[in-house]
Amino acid sequence: MHIAALHSNAIQGALCAEEERRQALLTGDWLTLDSLLSDDLVYVHSTTARDNKVSLMAKLESGELQYLRVNFEDLDAHGAGNCVVITGRLSAEISKQGQSKQVRSLFMTVWILVDTGSAKHKWQLTAHQGTPLPL
Repeated sequence: MHIAALHSNAIQGALCAEEERRQALLTGDWLTLDSLLSDDLVYVHSTTARDNKVSLMAKLESGELQYLRVNFEDLDAHGAGNCVVITGRLSAEISKQGQSKQVRSLFMTVWILVDTGSAKHKWQLTAHQGTPLPL
């Protein structure tokens, strides 16, 4: 397979994983979300709060943090080896500790392709950084 095709496949795979993550956040599919997050996840919210996989999943599963609406715009992706960096704009409505909030941010996610054994690979989110935009 040609190098450009490999990068194209990697980018498409990571973009599909990003959409799967968005859907899992909206539907509360914590099993799927857990499988999409790397055990080494570093998740920096646009509020400057920082989570790892365990603390993020705990907030979501408890209902402390709920994503009521999530939209991605202007997505761009760049691949290098087993890593894809996705950037874009996020607009969302969340509920944080029972308080509804509107969120607009620029974001960057880093996805890595991991070996799950028996010749299977899957994309996992290893880093997220949000930067707030004015509402």
